Amino acid sequence: MRKIILTALTLFAFVGCSLTPTYETPQIEMPQADENSAVANEWWRDFGDETLNAVVKEALENNFDLLIAAGNVAQARAALGIAESQQYPIISANGERSRDWVRNPADDSKFIHSDTYALSGVLSYEIDLWSKIGDNKRSVLSKLFAMEETREAIRLSLIAGAIESYYSLLALEYNSRSIDVMLASKEEAYALRQAQADAGALTELTLSKVAANLKGTRSQLVDITRRKDAAQNSLSVLLGRSPKSIIEDRVDLTNLFPKTTLPAANLPSDLLLRRPDIRAAEENLKASNYSIGAARAEYLPSFSITGAGGFRSGEFDDLFKSSSQFMRAGLSMNVPLLSFGRIGAQVDAAKAAKEIAIINYRKAVSVAFSEVNDALSRRGQATERLGYLREQVSYLAHALSLTKDQYEAGYLDYTEVIDAETDYLTALMNLNNAEFENIAAQVELYKALGGGTTSEAKEGE
Repeated sequence: MRKIILTALTLFAFVGCSLTPTYETPQIEMPQADENSAVANEWWRDFGDETLNAVVKEALENNFDLLIAAGNVAQARAALGIAESQQYPIISANGERSRDWVRNPADDSKFIHSDTYALSGVLSYEIDLWSKIGDNKRSVLSKLFAMEETREAIRLSLIAGAIESYYSLLALEYNSRSIDVMLASKEEAYALRQAQADAGALTELTLSKVAANLKGTRSQLVDITRRKDAAQNSLSVLLGRSPKSIIEDRVDLTNLFPKTTLPAANLPSDLLLRRPDIRAAEENLKASNYSIGAARAEYLPSFSITGAGGFRSGEFDDLFKSSSQFMRAGLSMNVPLLSFGRIGAQVDAAKAAKEIAIINYRKAVSVAFSEVNDALSRRGQATERLGYLREQVSYLAHALSLTKDQYEAGYLDYTEVIDAETDYLTALMNLNNAEFENIAAQVELYKALGGGTTSEAKEGE
């Protein structure tokens, strides 16, 4: 017994000799970045739209993809529990009743039997000499962190998608109502032109052009309705319910978009710490690195301590007497002599998985900087276009006012007023679309920047 204990203590002294390669974050040439302050976690509240805040809150509570992601995290956490449990002994209880038959020495044509009764506790513990169990646990832990970051990436995409879908739906509703007004004016213009044509004061060619213009406006209304239905369906998926009441509650569509602009943001130097997809890619890389160590450890001997103690007797009535007590301890060693390439294949597979993880990490970084640059460009162009369209609307509003004045003075035909109103309403819809594009560009930029996610220290690393 003393030798077994001394041997076990000697083995414990070497526990933790990991065969995992030294981890190094892949070096990637980074573009020049600016120092940047952290983005607020609930940055969309700066828009000052309580309905929007409610939409985002509801999406975060009910979205199916986010619920699935939460389930994946729970599953990964359970896998970590399994991996951690392998670091501890297995203790079990064993009860046994057995009967042996042997030939009777006095009469070899007959058998005699003997009974055995036993009740014992059994302990088995694998000594993690090469940190195989520890590396496997660390690999599973990194996978859990990666799953949590993936959930955060889904959350970020969900928030951005909910905001864009919400404002897109409002913009389409506004355009739909604008086209209704425009259609009414054009129908009035067509009726007027038709009366002129019937009186012989208008050519058939002019009437045909007016009719074609009317049909074109009706087709616009059909297209807007289709796009509005699609936007409603998209928001329904995000919210887990129909968003119809959102539009019905917004009776006033004159001030759809927030006047507050989100703070300007440039390419931040800490982008790699913000983006959850990059953090997830690095955690997966760490997990694959630990898996190499766990796979390499299979080449080396494994040692286990076993022990048992309890009662054993040939008679059940004597089972719990002191004379029936027994104890047993042992140290076992398992040496892999011939695995027919299984262990080597496992090591190769782990190395290949690491190479894939490195590629995925580099890809995530490349995509991140590309998305930020695209979003910065989109925001700048949207702001510039918005300025031009605001000026256009101002000029057309003035032109419409002048046209009405000249019509009332008898210098112009009423159809000129209708045409001026059509131009003005069309410009308003274009401006409305540009306002939405400006909001969408800001949202896309904050999503690309990691939108309020912050790097947190992970326990267990």
